[in-house]
This record gives sequence, structure tokens and C-alpha cells, in this order.
Amino acid sequence: MAVSSAGCVTKPLGFCHGRVTTTATKPLRGARGRYTLPVVTATLELLAIREIAHAFLVADRPADVYQFALDRVTPILGAAFSLVMQLGDEAQILTPVAQHEWPGRHRDWIGALRVRVGDGPSGVAVAEQRVVEVPDVFADPSLELWYPVADELGFRSIIAAPLIGAEGPVGAIAFYFTEPTPVTDEQRALVRLVADQLAATADKSARIDALRRSNAALAEANRALEHEARLADKARRAQDRLLQQLTRYVRATLASREEGLDNARRETATVGQTLSALWGVFAHARLTAEVAATIADIETGAIQPDITDVDARAPLLVALHAWRTLCPTATITHGEPTVRLPTIRSDASWVERVLFLAIGQVLTLQTGAQPIHLDIELGRGFVAHRVSWFGKPLPEPVPDHRALLDATDPSVTLVPPVPQTTALDLVLLVSMVRRLGGDIQRDAPSADGDEQGATVVFSVEDQAI
Repeated sequence: MAVSSAGCVTKPLGFCHGRVTTTATKPLRGARGRYTLPVVTATLELLAIREIAHAFLVADRPADVYQFALDRVTPILGAAFSLVMQLGDEAQILTPVAQHEWPGRHRDWIGALRVRVGDGPSGVAVAEQRVVEVPDVFADPSLELWYPVADELGFRSIIAAPLIGAEGPVGAIAFYFTEPTPVTDEQRALVRLVADQLAATADKSARIDALRRSNAALAEANRALEHEARLADKARRAQDRLLQQLTRYVRATLASREEGLDNARRETATVGQTLSALWGVFAHARLTAEVAATIADIETGAIQPDITDVDARAPLLVALHAWRTLCPTATITHGEPTVRLPTIRSDASWVERVLFLAIGQVLTLQTGAQPIHLDIELGRGFVAHRVSWFGKPLPEPVPDHRALLDATDPSVTLVPPVPQTTALDLVLLVSMVRRLGGDIQRDAPSADGDEQGATVVFSVEDQAI
């Protein structure tokens, strides 16, 4: 808005994308002619405030409102130039965000301007949360450090007001005059009103930014939940397929046991022998079902290993003791490492079960009464439990457990030659080792009856070796 040379006032239609559209001017007349200049100034102030309020409602960025306010209010106050500064993240430094008619030769470096809270009129205004008025900079000895700045920029008087939001100061607005200028009550009230509006703008922007961040975080959380839901659905389908496959396997095992039981009943002459065979059939069927359930739980994540520091010797000794109790006639030896072993980050009970299963597999493959030997090997970044025997080679572990199940024949003998073993043991062994982050390596297979070997490998920290 402006006053034309004919004494007319341009009427604003409002703020639109940083511009003010106007209609034709009309004279400001009273009962005895034109309005006096103070009335015109008051009218300009009210219209400026109205436009700033409108800008506050429609502007997308606070900087737009800051700039609009400076462009409207600076001429009304009669200031030469003006500046809006905002508190940074550290809440101790003010940085410029909008300016009006800043001296041209210094405009290029205005972005590098920094004012510490408590320094100068603007810094004091923020620190003490009050309007600071300096009618004449050069008449104030406390501002001696600002004399060169005032002389360089060409100002003599300053009025600075803090922008105080809901949670404290957020910045400052300052108007600079080329001549010593006492501030009137009307000017002081206008500056305070504009400062309040700009502080409200900063609060609004902060709330909008927080809302946008919350919406973005919510959208990201929703995407993560959808992804987890898809993974859960995929895991549930995999679990259903695995359970169906294991169920079919257990049923096939029971069918083969039933057929074997019929043969045993025909071949045995006494009831005691038949009952003994029946007990063996159901005991093995129950063990097979338990192994199948354990495989399903591991593959679907229903059970998880409890990772701790594990002594590599302890699980091996537990597994050896168990098999020497179950098969006292079997010859199982083990070597003692001659170096200090690092601990394994694993689950002790799982490692014991892995080694128990490995020894059980070897007992079903060995030929005659040849001994089984176990060792603990140490390498760069790994500890390995190695087992060697004479007999058939260990089947190649298959990465896909369903393929390994398909390759496993449930039609084994009525009662297995080695107690506490099932045809699913190798599947469980592979599942447990890989869930622990280990690996199973077998030697190149030799002819049946020759020496064979297999190794269960676990990673360890290099610096622990």
C-alpha cells in the first residue's frame, strides 16, 4: 500500500504468492477535506498488519512472511533497512533469514552474518526478551564495538525486538535508521505487534515441520509394518509347507513301522518278543515326531539359540559321555588341543545337540568295530569339531531342507541299529548348524570302508586366537 501523489491511498486486495494486488485508489477525505498524516500512517499500519496476518495464513514458508512483513513495515517506520534473524539449532547464534534494503555493497555477505545472543541490540533483545531501542549508536559508549559496523553500514539508530514463541525466543527483528531517531509509542507498538506475528509464524512453521516429520515417520513405520507382514505371511506359508512335509514324513515312517510290525508278529513266536518289537516301533516313531517338531520350530523361528560364550571342549565332552553311555561297545576317542582355544559365540546346548547328532550319524555309517575319533581344530577366524571314521561317507548336506527331506527315505529298518537316531537327524543337524551361523564340511568321499571325515565349523573373532 502507498499514498499517491494526489493524496490517495492504494487499497490492497491481499497477499498472493508474495505479491500485493491493488485496485484503483480513492481519496482519503474527512468532513473538512483530506485526512491528516497521522491518520494516514495509522491506516497504513492497520492495512500492513492485516496483510501480514493474511500472509501468515496462506504462506507456505515462514521466510515469505518475514520478507513480506519487512517490505511493508520498514517504510512505515521510516527505517532505511531491516533484518529478521533466527536462532540456530545451538540456540546461541542468530542468523539472517530475511532483509529489506540492506546496503547493496554489503548484501553479498549478509548470509555470513552471525550475532551471538547477548551481543548488540538484537542479541540483547533475544537474551533479555525485551524491545531494545538505541536512538543514537554513537552516543552510547556501551556500543563502542559497534561503531565501525554502524559507520560501515550507514546507520545511527536501531530498534530491535525479540520473536518470542510458545517455547521461548526464536529470533529477532531489527530496523535501522540513518539518522538519530527516537522511537514513538506508535512505532514501538507496531514493532511489537509485528514481532508477535512473526513469532507466531515461526511457531506455526515448527508445528508444521513436526507434523510433516511425524507423518513421514508414520509412513515409514507403516511401510516397515507392511514389509514385516509380508515376511510373516511368507514365513507362515513356508511353515505350513514344512509342517505338511514333516507330517507326511512321520505318517510314512509310521506306515513303514506298521508294516514292519506285521512282519515281526509273523516271525516271532512269543508275545514278549512281539511286545518288545511294538515298544521299539512306537518309541522310534515318537522320537521321529519329536525331531520333526524341532526342525519345524527352528525353521520357523519358534525357538532361538541363547547366544553366550561357549568353551569349545565342554559340548564335545558332554556328547562323548552321552554316546559312551548309550553305546558302551562303540570305540570313540578324542584328541586334546595343545593350544588355548577361544570361546565360541553360540548356544552351549545347541552345540551339544549338534555334536550328539554328528556322532550318531557317524555310528550309523561306520563299518564294523572301527574306532571313531574326534578332534578340535583351530584356524584363523574359526574353531572346528572334526570327526573321522571308517565306513560310508556322510551324505552331502543340502541347503534346502525340503530337498533334504525329499532325499530321506522313511522306510528304514523296524528299529534303527543305533539307539536315539532317526532318518531326520541329518536334516536337524544341518538346520541347527546353519541357524547358529556355522557350516558343515565333509571330506571328499572315499570308497565304502575307507576313512571318511566331516567337520562342523564355527566362526570366532580373529583377535581371540
